This record gives sequence, C-alpha cells and structure tokens, in this order.
Amino acid sequence: MTEGTLSRFRRRLASPEAALPYALLGILSGAITAVLMIVFRLALEWPLAHWLPDQSPENFEALSWHWHLLLPFGGALLLGICLHFVSPVHRFTGIPHVIAALHNGRGRLPPANLFTQFAGGLVALLSGQSGGREGPAVHIGSAASSLFGAALRLPNNSLRVMTACGTAAAIAASFNTPIAGVIFAMEVVMLEYTVAGFVPVILAAVTATTLSQAVFGAVVFLPATNVNMTSLLELPFIALLGCIGGTLSALFVLIQKRCLTWLNKPIWLRLGIAGLVTGVCALLAPQVLGIGYDSLQAALDGSYSLQLLLLLTVLKLVATAISCGMGMPIGIIGPSLLVGAFAGGALGILGAAAVPALAPDHSFYVLMGMAALMGAILNAPLAALLAVIELTHNLNIIFPAMLAVISAQLVHRELFKLQSAHQTTLLAMQQAVRTNPLTLTLLRTSAAAVMDRNIKHVSQKPDRHELQKLLEKPVRWLVITNAEGQRIIVHREHWFPVLSETQDTEADAGIDLLAVLENRRRAANFEINGTLMEALETMNQEGLDSLFVSARRQRRGPPDEGVITREALSDHYNLPIRF
Repeated sequence: MTEGTLSRFRRRLASPEAALPYALLGILSGAITAVLMIVFRLALEWPLAHWLPDQSPENFEALSWHWHLLLPFGGALLLGICLHFVSPVHRFTGIPHVIAALHNGRGRLPPANLFTQFAGGLVALLSGQSGGREGPAVHIGSAASSLFGAALRLPNNSLRVMTACGTAAAIAASFNTPIAGVIFAMEVVMLEYTVAGFVPVILAAVTATTLSQAVFGAVVFLPATNVNMTSLLELPFIALLGCIGGTLSALFVLIQKRCLTWLNKPIWLRLGIAGLVTGVCALLAPQVLGIGYDSLQAALDGSYSLQLLLLLTVLKLVATAISCGMGMPIGIIGPSLLVGAFAGGALGILGAAAVPALAPDHSFYVLMGMAALMGAILNAPLAALLAVIELTHNLNIIFPAMLAVISAQLVHRELFKLQSAHQTTLLAMQQAVRTNPLTLTLLRTSAAAVMDRNIKHVSQKPDRHELQKLLEKPVRWLVITNAEGQRIIVHREHWFPVLSETQDTEADAGIDLLAVLENRRRAANFEINGTLMEALETMNQEGLDSLFVSARRQRRGPPDEGVITREALSDHYNLPIRF
C-alpha cells in the first residue's frame, strides 16, 4: 500500500461510518489475533500434555499430592520474583487493562504489557493456577491489533475499534463462540452497542473462528443438545438458582476487592500468597488446579457427588478470587463458568431429591449455573447467555437461562450493590471509566473527520503581492504564527473586510496582521489522529476554544492540516458549546 493510499485510508477511518475500511480492519484484526491465539494455546497445551499423566493437558488431579501444593506455590513465587523486576505500569494485564486502554488510553496498549501478559499468563497456567486462558487471550489479541493499527498510524478512534475486534476474535478463537465474542466485546469492553461497530467486530470473530477451527477443528465445547427444562414448575427453582449465583458472584467480588487493597505490597509476596492459597485448596480438591475444562465436563456428566460439588464451589471461588485480586495474570471467565457449574450441579441434585416427581436433568442446572454466575461476575448477561448456548449448541435453554441470568444480575447489583469484577479492579487501580453517551460519541470520531481544512498560512507582515493573492481567493481561516511560535487563527468574517479596506491605503506594505485584526484566536497544536474527546479535553486544559490540527509525522505529500473549534463540535453533534 502506497503512502498516498494509506493517507486516504486513514482519512476515511476518521469517521465511524466508514463501513468498508472498518470491515477490512476487522478481518486483519481477526487474522492477527487468531494466529496469536493458536500459538498461545499450543504453547500452553503442548508442555502440559507431555508433563501431566496420561498426556492430558488438564490432568493435574493425577499428580502426586505434594505437587498439588508445590506446583502452584512454586510457579506463583517464580512469577512474582520475575515480575518484581518489571515496572509496575507494565504489570497491568488482562481484560481490565484492555478496558482502561480503550476508554482512557484511546485504544493504545503498550507492547511491554503484551509481553508481560503472554509470558506471565503461560507461567501461571502451566503451574496450575486457578484461572482461565481467556483473560490473557483478550489482552494479547487486543494489544496485537492495536499495535498493528498504531504501526500504520491509524486514527485513535479506529484503534479503539481494532481493540474491540481483537477482544471478539480472542473470545471466539478460545471457545469457538463467535457470537458470544462479539457481544462480549460490545457489552464488557466497548460498553456500548453501535450498528457501525458491529461490522468489523463480527468480521473479526468470524475470521478468528475460521482459522481456529482450521487448526483445532470445529469441536463443540460442551455437547448437551438434548438438555431441557421438563416443566414450567421449575421456573421458581431456576430463579432461586439465579439468586444463589448472584450471591456467589458477590462473594467473589468482595474477596477480590479485599485482596486489591494489597496492591501496594511487593508483587512476589502477593503472588506467593495466591499460589499458596491455591495449593492448599488443591490439597483438599485437586480439581481446583488449572483451567478445569475436564472438571466442567465431569460436572455436566454427573460424575461428581453432592459433597464434592459443594466443596469445589467454595474452593474454586476462593482460589480464583484471591488469585485475581492479588494480580495473577489469569482470566476469570473460565473459573466463573466452573463455579457456576458446580453450584448448579449441587442445586440440581438437591432439587431432584426434594421434588422427585419433576426429576430434572442434572446437567440442565449445571448450564443454568454457568450462565448465571458468568453474567453476574462480568456484568454481561447477554454475553453469558450466548456463550452457554454456543458452548453447548443447545437452543432449548434460552428461555430458562434468561431468568437465571437476570436473577443473578439483580442480586449482585441491586442487593449487594457491587460492580463487575473488572470494574472493581479498575476502581481499585484508580482507572475509572467514563461511559456516558457524550464521551462515547466523541471517542468514536477522529479530529480529521470534523476539522475545517479551508485554511491558509500567512506571515505576520505580508507584502502587497501576498495580500492581493489572499483577497483574490479568500479562505475561511488565516493561520498566523507569531514570534513565540504560537498559532493565531482568524475567521474570514473578521479578516476579509479589514484587509479589503487596508489594501487601498499606502500603509499596506508594512501591515501587521496581529495589530490590525480583531477577534483573533490562539490555537493549541493537536495531532490529527486524536479523537474529538481528546480535542475537547485539550481545549479545556489549555483554556482555548480552537485547535490547529496537523499530522506531525507525515512523510510525503501536502500537509493535512485544519482547524477545530468548540463551536464546530457543537454544530456537529448539536450539543451545547460549553461541555
């Protein structure tokens, strides 16, 4: 792609309505993310298949009992020591880091954090920490997509879209769930639904799923197509399960919130404690170790007793909440599904014993618990619902799962007054995310889409010839650079009448524009790739109403420059001038 073509491509991306360019970005993001997900998954599963008994990457349970304690504790301590030499700002990983970068960093994710997530996530999961691979996957996919866009010097608003595309592609490739990946990206990361935003995100998820299935096959994660609710009389019991799921999710977040108060402690100490807790829990129930998809299948098959399901519910929840709160670079989506499955399975057994006439399918309540807990912990009811449907290929559970998910959501948010696990982490790290409609609207558009390019650079003291040319072909804005290097802009309605009268005088040869022109505006310099939200923040910080926009790193061709005013933002979005 030539520099001229790339410049036109960047200009089109400045507007969020450019469907075709964003579609191309979605495909590229999906392909980049899928390749990295394949590498990450192979780097995780290949060593575990060789180290663990029976060549199963999930078979931590078959290890000797002393390894159940030493492996997670030793791995966590080693990881903590390594991260001790990493700058604290580069230890921020996972989905909370992606959300913060998307809303506060304009979609720019540093490469150092990407490396920390990739290497740290591998060490954590290889040592059997109680977590999932989807958190690292989302960070890796989003960061790689963002870095690719930054390398092409794309506008910041398009980097946000590429970050969302990487998120959707990572979830889709990790679980073979393209629809859930799309909804997760919009519901959890972007925190908004837009028609224009769906196009690239959907294409990213489709591309990533295609490449992932080409390598690992189109495998149904949890085949349960015949599971269904047997009677409408089960609905109150399903609502009860949702309430229990909301209580468990609240307990998870409260434990995590308590652990987040240790953020000022040494990283090796925090991770060491998390690994020790996981090891102690594994001594009681080794199924706590690792990602635990084999345990999820066992719960679905009814292989666990009531006592074991209750024990696993508590231990998995505690181990994962402490690990995440202490800063372990792991994900919580997989563990939330597991804790919900264990709780749902236990409640299903109790329900069958209490009302034998209904005799519900045990695995049905496993699925209800998965959807309820995931939706409440992530504050993503729709993503949780679709994830469970795609994981099982079972459309029969839509109606009852909706009740379970919303019941859990209401208990978590209204009864316990808690945010999602990710938002709790962001608040503890003072990374509050603004989600009001005005902010999100301004973040979707680049300065290049709104700026007025009808400008003309003139010297402070132009000669007669320069004045003549200026009056023959008047432009809207004059840009004057004063002796201090500041940009001064004057609108045509203010400069044209004055210069027209001055042209016929004898003093016009020595005219000083800054002396004769009124209604001058000082304009701060602004990068053309910045969003309108950044432009507004710059105006407020500088105490100005105007910005001079330019491409600072432009290599060839005429300069792409223009002017943005507060009035232009008001006219563009029909908003008050003073925000």
